[in-house]
Formats: sequence, C-alpha cells, structure tokens
Amino acid sequence: MKLFLFLFSFLFFISCNSKVKPINIEGQTMGTYYKVKTYGSTEPETLKKDVDKFLKFFNDIFSTYIPDSEISQINKSEFEYLDISDTFKKLLDISHDVSNKSKGYFDVTVGPLVNAWGFGPDGKKKKPSEDQIKSLLKYTGYNLVKVKDGRIYRKPGVKLDLSAIAKGYGVDELVKFLEFRGHANLLVEIGGEVRTRGKKADKTNWKVGIEGPSENLGAKIIKVIELDNMSMATSGSYRNYLKYGDDVFNHTIDPKTGYPVKHKTISVTVLSEYCADADAWATALMSMGVEKGIEVANQYDLPVLFQVKEDGKIKQVPSHEFKKY
Repeated sequence: MKLFLFLFSFLFFISCNSKVKPINIEGQTMGTYYKVKTYGSTEPETLKKDVDKFLKFFNDIFSTYIPDSEISQINKSEFEYLDISDTFKKLLDISHDVSNKSKGYFDVTVGPLVNAWGFGPDGKKKKPSEDQIKSLLKYTGYNLVKVKDGRIYRKPGVKLDLSAIAKGYGVDELVKFLEFRGHANLLVEIGGEVRTRGKKADKTNWKVGIEGPSENLGAKIIKVIELDNMSMATSGSYRNYLKYGDDVFNHTIDPKTGYPVKHKTISVTVLSEYCADADAWATALMSMGVEKGIEVANQYDLPVLFQVKEDGKIKQVPSHEFKKY
C-alpha cells in the first residue's frame, strides 16, 4: 500500500508538472501597458481576465483620469479631511517616507504644476505665466498633507497626484496577487517599472534591460541587469518633453521652484526590493540631478544609475551600491 501511494503521488506530481507551461499576457492599465511573464497550468486568457479585473480595481483608486476614482473624489472635495481606503493610506505612507528622505524632491502635491506645464490629464499645451506658477506653489508641498487614523488631512486647495509612484505600487500589488494565485516565478512590468520573483524556467535569474538615450537621444538598451527578487524603475527626460517657442521643457517638475528641471541628468534608474520605492526614488533623484542625487543615493545605499549628457556625449554615473550589479 505504501509503495502504491508513493507511485501514485509520484505519477500525480509528474502529471501536474507536465501541465506547467510559460504564460505571457499583456494589456492596458494606468494610461500605459502591462506585461506578465510566469508559469502555470492556468490558461492565459483566464489569467488575463483576472489581472485586468485586479488592475481595474487599482485604477479606480489612483487614476486622475477617472472622474469618480478615489483620488479624483479627494481632489474635488472641499473638506479639510476625508476618510481614505487602506490601499490609499499605504501608498501615501510610502510616498511620505521618500519625500522626507529626499527633502521634498518627491512630492505628491506637484500635480497641478505638472498639469499647468501641459503634462497632465487635461492635455492643454500652454506655457504657464510666472504669476500662475507662484499661485500654484502656495498649494505645493508634501508637508501640506497628513494621514492620521485612516483620514487624510490637507490644506484646502491642495490636490494629489500619485502617478510618480502608482505604477510601481501597482507592480508590487499585482505581484502579491499572482503569488497568492500560486505563481512563485514571475516578472511583472507596468509602463517600464519591473519586479521579479523566483527564477525563469531554466533556473536562472530574470534579466532586464536598462534603456537609455543614444547620442541623438533615440532609445537603446545600454545595460542588462539580473534581477534576483528585485525591482527596477527608470525616470527619464529625453522622451517626454514639450517645446514652447525655442525652449524645450521636460516633464520632471522641481517642486521647489515650480519649473521643469534644467540639468544635465537625462535618466535615472533605481533598483530596490519594492517597485513603489524604486519608482518614487527615480522621480526624486531625477528632480535633484546627478550632483545632489548621487550623494543622497550613497547616503541611503541605493543602487542607482544616472545617465548624464555632457558635451554631446552620454555618460553613466553609478552609485556605490549599483556597482555590485
């Protein structure tokens, strides 16, 4: 009987494993794309339906493009404090931590300034006046937002935009969702923000390319990184920019001045265990630029790769921790 049970269990194991196959799905979310690579016996169409449903729930909380999303309702409210969901609170807590450590270079209240410069959801392309920027700066500052006892407190007129961290957080939450469904080996990407768990089918680590600008500011893969249960996020200025007259402005807004940053740093890639942290830090360090940013990256032992354009050439500047990769 013991031998029979052993053989039955062994044959059942082999039978189940024979059904395990690569699963690749992709779709649209948060105004961009998502991709999932994993393994299992689930049909790709079934998994995609479940993932789409999960991401819709997530979008209904954080999308500023959806009029009745949680963040849109908060921004439309005239009350000084409001009850918020646990998911919203968690992301605000992560944001506040990065804001503190970066001394305000990551700021969830910068959205109205981003919008004023033509990079926001209303799609208007018009250079704001100096008076307009000064007016918006009165409602800009991460310290104008507090979370306590499941409520958000803010100065009236302050509006939130979590787009600089929501994709990374979405990756983290989708990874948890897929792991709960039994997918231990996977790669999840939302709009360029990536997190891996486990290994590929050949037992090797997942490999992810870091994109960067070529000499003429086109895109190319400049480095390939092995991500062993890690996340990677990149913020760059060489693709998303607007031109007003003869001046070119990129989409990264300095929350202290209200103007698009003007420095030689054109891309920042951050590695971290959690994708939300990597996403937020990539934005903060891109806002700082390489001179301030490299000091902060080394202070907090962050693996960071800065890409800098000097004298028409692209130079890579790694933090101490990044050199290990």
